[in-house]
Amino acid sequence: MIVYRIENPDTMHGMWYKLDGTWAPFIFTLTEGISRDLPMGYHPRYSAGGKKWFSAGKSKENMNQWFSARDALELSQADYKLFEFDVSEFAEEEHQVIFTREGVVSCKEIPLNFLWEV
Repeated sequence: MIVYRIENPDTMHGMWYKLDGTWAPFIFTLTEGISRDLPMGYHPRYSAGGKKWFSAGKSKENMNQWFSARDALELSQADYKLFEFDVSEFAEEEHQVIFTREGVVSCKEIPLNFLWEV
């Protein structure tokens, strides 16, 4: 499955959590932060099977529900990048896909203008 994720490539820090699972909601630093009110509190599914599960968008449209063009630009300015992952280990949920790094078949950085007019 192809999924999309914005993260800091050096730290793998996403919008709500650091790599080690520490709650650190970077989303609240964004001017708009259109997905800041999503329920992203701890849930056991993010550590199911003794693995770390990462949140991703399941489509271009889904990513536009999570992030505005301004959000994406501000994230880019903070050294976050947009990635396209091809994953074999994932769970599709209503508003997101979660995946493990062990299940990553391929990963590539893609330009923001693939999803937003920036």
